Amino acid sequence: MPVAEDKKPRGRKSALVGLAFFLVLGLFIPHTHAQTYDYRINAYAVYFDVISRDDVKETIEMSITSYTNLTQYVIYTDYPVLAPRALMELNNRTFPINVTVTEVLGGTNAVYMNFPPLKPGESARIQLTFTTKGMITESDGKQQFTYYIKFSQPVGLFHVQLVVPKGYAVLSPIIPSPDRVESSTNRLLLEWTRQNVNAGEEFYFIVGFSGEITPPRQPSPLLYAGLFIAGLVIGGGAVYAYILYRESKKGEERAHLRTDEEKILAILKEGPVLQSELAGKLGVSKAKVSIILREMEEKGLITRVKEGRTYRVFLRE
Repeated sequence: MPVAEDKKPRGRKSALVGLAFFLVLGLFIPHTHAQTYDYRINAYAVYFDVISRDDVKETIEMSITSYTNLTQYVIYTDYPVLAPRALMELNNRTFPINVTVTEVLGGTNAVYMNFPPLKPGESARIQLTFTTKGMITESDGKQQFTYYIKFSQPVGLFHVQLVVPKGYAVLSPIIPSPDRVESSTNRLLLEWTRQNVNAGEEFYFIVGFSGEITPPRQPSPLLYAGLFIAGLVIGGGAVYAYILYRESKKGEERAHLRTDEEKILAILKEGPVLQSELAGKLGVSKAKVSIILREMEEKGLITRVKEGRTYRVFLRE
């Protein structure tokens, strides 16, 4: 089985030095044929939430299909792993799995996730969440987020999401250019998506942003009085302008809906649909449909209800 290479970019500390899977084989079941890989990575997604200048919440979601008897999944990282927790979804059942962290060579941390055997042909989803420090460095008065990963085997869909909270401004560099940028009053979201990743491909993400912006001083009461009087004079016009602004804003938000989201909304207007059926209707992979529906659910556009081994998707009123 090929092992992910530990590779650090020159002059920078990599966010994720390597990705490797340690597969434990059944003791009494012989192999009948050789496999190029012992597992298939259907989808691999990483979500970063910047909590403060020091802390970043990291969530890794994986969809894998086993070719052998898998009982352990291991990830290596240069950075601290604080309060890790993991869940596995298997055979229409979600349950917590055991997570242990061990320091190995050079301060690298190995995150071990142990679970009941995943039999050949079975597919499962694994979610690992933890808080880490040190992914954000300061240079020339601004912060810089860096993430690096290299895969040792093909990946069907690779997705990265970075959320910068309110009060921070994104600056250059942004490498590579994000596939999606969404700004709201509470956060700034950047996303990158790559499909059909080849073995050996590596990815390096850099995002610069300012520190938390300090609110300006409160103006004097006299200024408030002047603004109040001016507001009374032009109040009617201001209300009308506000209504136009809100309508324009809604129009912009609708315009930012991706083509796939618009297609899903059109399908759901005719009635609820099983998530497993949407991939066929859209002509995309099930992994991509899952990511799109997750985003739409976060926006409050849809609701998903568990039904058997899939979800039934409803248009939210």
